[in-house]
Amino acid sequence: MSKTAVTGSLIGFQLEDGSALPKYQQIADHLRGAIESGRIPAGIKLPSTRVFAEEIGVSRNVILQAFDRLIDEGFLSSRIGDGTYVLEPTGRPGRSPLESKSSSTVGERYPFRSLSRRGKSLTASATDAFPERPTTFMPDLPDLREFPIKTWLRLLNETSGRLRGEILADTSNAGYEPLRRAIARHLNIFRGMTCTYEQIIITTGSQQSLDLVSRMLFDPGDPVWLEEPGYVGTRSIFRANGASLCPVEVDAQGLCVEEALAKHPSPRLIFTSSSRHYPLGATLSLQRRSALIELASRCGAWIVEDDYDNEFRYAGHTPTSIHGLDSGQRTIHLGTFSKILLPSFRLGYVVVPPDLAEPFAKARAVVDRHASLIEQMVLSEFMHRGLFVAHIRRMRSLYRARQVRLIGGLSDIFENRLRLSSTDTGMHVIIPLDHTADDQEIARKAMDYGVVLRPLSPYYAGRTKRQGLLLGFSAYNVDEIEQGLARLSKLRTTIDPVLANL
Repeated sequence: MSKTAVTGSLIGFQLEDGSALPKYQQIADHLRGAIESGRIPAGIKLPSTRVFAEEIGVSRNVILQAFDRLIDEGFLSSRIGDGTYVLEPTGRPGRSPLESKSSSTVGERYPFRSLSRRGKSLTASATDAFPERPTTFMPDLPDLREFPIKTWLRLLNETSGRLRGEILADTSNAGYEPLRRAIARHLNIFRGMTCTYEQIIITTGSQQSLDLVSRMLFDPGDPVWLEEPGYVGTRSIFRANGASLCPVEVDAQGLCVEEALAKHPSPRLIFTSSSRHYPLGATLSLQRRSALIELASRCGAWIVEDDYDNEFRYAGHTPTSIHGLDSGQRTIHLGTFSKILLPSFRLGYVVVPPDLAEPFAKARAVVDRHASLIEQMVLSEFMHRGLFVAHIRRMRSLYRARQVRLIGGLSDIFENRLRLSSTDTGMHVIIPLDHTADDQEIARKAMDYGVVLRPLSPYYAGRTKRQGLLLGFSAYNVDEIEQGLARLSKLRTTIDPVLANL
């Protein structure tokens, strides 16, 4: 029997002084109804008769009488020296009445109920096809075991002592100032930007950043350039906020600007994952970066630059961000810490032009004031002490070694017939498949062998979809990669005939 206890007010009800029913019976009736409806679940320990009597203002004997009645009826069980517990309601063993109700459809119980068009759009791309816990080769996850948890906890202990009421009161809507200063310094040094901390708005991650940008920079019906293929979450947020989506093809140099201009000449907003396109991995060329900046200046468009995992580049130099090149200040730069530190670490940021800093901060306050302050304070220390950059360098080296092992193993399985592209960056590789393949069916079959291969085709919004399989390597050590490759080899006869001829 569960030891979970109800320690506060049990249920909201009032005794009727003028009722013909005695008080103990009124109490028994209310408790019985709450148990039968599932509001008080089986296994709950009720308050003591003394506490219960004090809460509703009756004598203890009244409560004893009510409990005795419900014990006789099989709703409660009393243990000497332990307390009074709720039993399973009579005739419904092992299932809560609330669960029984939830088994019927919403439409049957509540007619004329529907989500808004924006709500339906927001949930349309949600999927439960893959497990949440890291499973080889689930892509784009950091290695949770390599997170410097001892260092983090030490900083947390040091920082928590400084958390006072005045800090809570004085923290800007834009976020904790020392963290914003640390981010600005990091971006100026490593991303070629020239920004001040006033331009940094702290968010709870990429999704909130995108939603905030959508609300602030375009109205329903405005044309928005979106990479094709592209991150499903971005597409969902833009569509939910009423954007008129204009898919723009991506090639080896990133967003195809000239082709997009011919089809959609006057965008209100242009979204690009410039450092590493998601999911194909291309880096936006300098020529196309310049073309986007010139276009934004000419037609008044905004460029939204998602810099989600620029830190993991294994060859060549990291190109200067579009924000760093844009003297006209038409670029909004987005960043996140979830790929570098932990997926559950919900902190990100938006870098806006100086004249938009105050409006964005005010809008941020309307959404939910600010992100977790203690996490902001610890991350600030982590960055100011140089630990953040040290962690990035360590993980970059580790991930590169894992990528090399995965690529080598794939070459062995497919006897060097496999040609991978865009492997200079990122946390996953793509096995390209022929147009006759069904990547979603292959991914489902891989699950039977304990391997996660994410299909490429769902990242396309249009009817023309390339087929492929995304394999992550960053979250798995060499032994786990070897084991995953052994399981993947059992799918060779399925994948080999549909490999793309590059």
